[in-house]
Amino acid sequence: MGEEFEWEEFADMAIEELNEFLHVESCFVKEEHEFLSKLYSMEQIIIHLDERISEKLIHLHDLNKRISEKFLEIRDLIESGELCELTILKEENHILSKIKEDMKHRDWRVVKKDIELETKDELKVLRLEEKEIKNLHSKFLDLMKIMKRRNLVSALNEDLILQKDKEQYVKLEEYYFVQIYKFIGNYERIFRHLWGKELLLSRKIMDDSKKI
Repeated sequence: MGEEFEWEEFADMAIEELNEFLHVESCFVKEEHEFLSKLYSMEQIIIHLDERISEKLIHLHDLNKRISEKFLEIRDLIESGELCELTILKEENHILSKIKEDMKHRDWRVVKKDIELETKDELKVLRLEEKEIKNLHSKFLDLMKIMKRRNLVSALNEDLILQKDKEQYVKLEEYYFVQIYKFIGNYERIFRHLWGKELLLSRKIMDDSKKI
């Protein structure tokens, strides 16, 4: 019987939950979701990795620590109130009419709570500006670079192609790093697409104002 870990079940539940809201293999949003809770889910995988990785594998503990620090940076950005209750929602119909049908993630938008206009009975939200989405995207891009710099990169690329199940891994720490890498890659692409969409919409608004 293998060694039992306190956080393994939580990590596996977190992976299942994230797959409910993301088309992980195709890097697309599946369902509307509040982002901070998904960040906490990814952090549960990190906690489990910390208990699973052998003390001798210092380079893997260092990698896990650097990923954790970057997640904390993103969490602080949201919890500070700057991006309060960051949520990915369905796009509004009047916006869809302005966007080409083949644009990636055209059906989604990222919003934050509008604290000033919120009432007791109604939640008001604001679209994130391009610079806010760009900032979020840059942090996930940094995370991908951190992981790619390590010796894990060949294993990550191979496992992403093979799409192995957990039971097929000899070293389960590799499996959990692959899951983190997948989720990071998903949000990097999602925020990249949404950033590009907001840039396009801003240009359209500017062009329309010049015609008036």
